[in-house]
Amino acid sequence: MILLDDSDFKTKLSNSLKTNRMGKSIIFFKELDSTQEYALSLPISKSIHGTIVMAIKQIMGKGRIGRTWISPEGGLWMSIILRPDFDVANIIFIQFIGALAVVNALKEITKIDCKLKWPNDVLINGKKVCGILVDVNLENEIKNIVMVMGIGLNANIDSSSINNLLINSSTKATTLREEVGTDIDLVYLIKSILEKIEYYYDNLLAKNKTSEIILRWKEKSNMFGKKVVVSYGNARIMGEVTDIDQSGALLIRLNDRSIKKIFYYSNVTFQ
Repeated sequence: MILLDDSDFKTKLSNSLKTNRMGKSIIFFKELDSTQEYALSLPISKSIHGTIVMAIKQIMGKGRIGRTWISPEGGLWMSIILRPDFDVANIIFIQFIGALAVVNALKEITKIDCKLKWPNDVLINGKKVCGILVDVNLENEIKNIVMVMGIGLNANIDSSSINNLLINSSTKATTLREEVGTDIDLVYLIKSILEKIEYYYDNLLAKNKTSEIILRWKEKSNMFGKKVVVSYGNARIMGEVTDIDQSGALLIRLNDRSIKKIFYYSNVTFQ
């Protein structure tokens, strides 16, 4: 099994990275409750753009909408601190950027064509291999806003260690080990992901290419035309996925043919 070795991991990754800011500061743990919560708790002075917080194992990994992310040894559990110069309304595009970076990195390294499920899941043959979570530290002034992008990727582990603990999940998990048939070099994988995140992120900031990000995301998804159930608050509706609009919201067609806009904080279950 290829694991993250804290004795030389940071040196190997730092020496291999070809980024300007992503991964220039690395905080590494053998075990941590949650890389996401740790990154969010850092003071502004230590929340340097591009800092990554990693752990070999998470005890209380964090997923979307209050879910727990099962994070045994052998996976890739990483949170990236971002100091964006744009409105928090664009948070959805940070999730899209993370997902695109993971999909393209996995294609490059494993040759597998992954698919994206709105708003944050990376799938292989309909099974989840990776999730992207973005949190915003709203306690700071807007000029000091901090976003944290969490990436949980089932790499060199067995899916049974995850699926046996999943409760009422509509999507089963898979792992890179099971899909590829061998373990993956995590340093090389992290390098590829970070370099692609920086590419998309810098282009988004410099040229505001939200339309291009949406187009690239849609090209990697096969969810259009599928039935979904959406839950938000006490409401529950059913419909068919038709598109993603320019704000990054999911558009679904209801039974009465009207179009409903769904935002990223909603719970969407594909039928």
